[in-house]
Amino acid sequence: MNRLNNTLFASFKVFLYLLICLGIVGALAIFVVIPGWVRTEEVLVPNITGESYYEAVRILGEAGLQPAKTIQEASSDAPKGEIVSQNPEANFRIKSYQPVEITVSIGAELVPVPSVIGKSRDTAFESLTTAGFRPNRVAFVHSEDYLQNTVIAQSPPEGGGQRRGSPVNLLVSHGPRPQVVQLPNFQGQLAADVLAALESVGLKVEAEYSSHPKIPQGAIITHEPAGGVMVRTGDRLLLEISGVQGTTENISRPLTFTHTVSEEGKLSRHVRIVIIDDYSERTEVDQRYAPGTVIDLEQKGTRVFGKARVIVYENGEKLPEVVYR
Repeated sequence: MNRLNNTLFASFKVFLYLLICLGIVGALAIFVVIPGWVRTEEVLVPNITGESYYEAVRILGEAGLQPAKTIQEASSDAPKGEIVSQNPEANFRIKSYQPVEITVSIGAELVPVPSVIGKSRDTAFESLTTAGFRPNRVAFVHSEDYLQNTVIAQSPPEGGGQRRGSPVNLLVSHGPRPQVVQLPNFQGQLAADVLAALESVGLKVEAEYSSHPKIPQGAIITHEPAGGVMVRTGDRLLLEISGVQGTTENISRPLTFTHTVSEEGKLSRHVRIVIIDDYSERTEVDQRYAPGTVIDLEQKGTRVFGKARVIVYENGEKLPEVVYR
């Protein structure tokens, strides 16, 4: 019995010693280790924005800090590999064990320049702005092929790759250069023979019809202004023609035809429009247009004689022709 009591007493003393040791360790943790950890020195975050990635890591290391995960971001202002931003920002105080998040530039994002050739100036501005570019300088020049206020050329050209926000310069048509001519006397001549010449100098021709006992059908009775008067591009010329409107042969009429350039892709397309009528076969349009541009032949002043066929080619591919009677 005494032996058993001695064993129990010895075990109790060992347990008591262990409990005292654990208490001492706990007290050290509470009063020494944890306070020391809580009181870890704070450091001032250095400014690494604008530095290269490797230089930024070096600067952080000298300050006793480490970079956290790196974020990559496109930037039109910062070259590739340069620090764009940091978190926390410079001059903040943080614990030395806290990481600093850095954002690194991967350079400017390059995007293709859209084609605005053949579009109006306002539409071109809208297209460029939507695509992320900045319409810049605009120059004007007279053109026989492009309507007034239509874009003739652009710089940089369509396609390629440019930074977002880059400027794009435009060359815009002032329309045909005004011509001044002395109007001949067309009395007695067939309207079909003179209309093309009148419209080639940019005159706006209108016609009235009336019967005449001596002047044959389709011929000009008189015109206003009269022969010998100086006229210029854009002036109105009124012809009085022998015959009845709608039944008179060989009298031209405006061509109410529009064509919308294919919107497939972003590059401009070469458009050629051929007119075949009772007067001749001729090419009315032969130039490049931006996708989606509307070509209005009536607005261009195109007129036809008798039965007419309109044939459109885009990048050399013939589209279904349209017949006007």
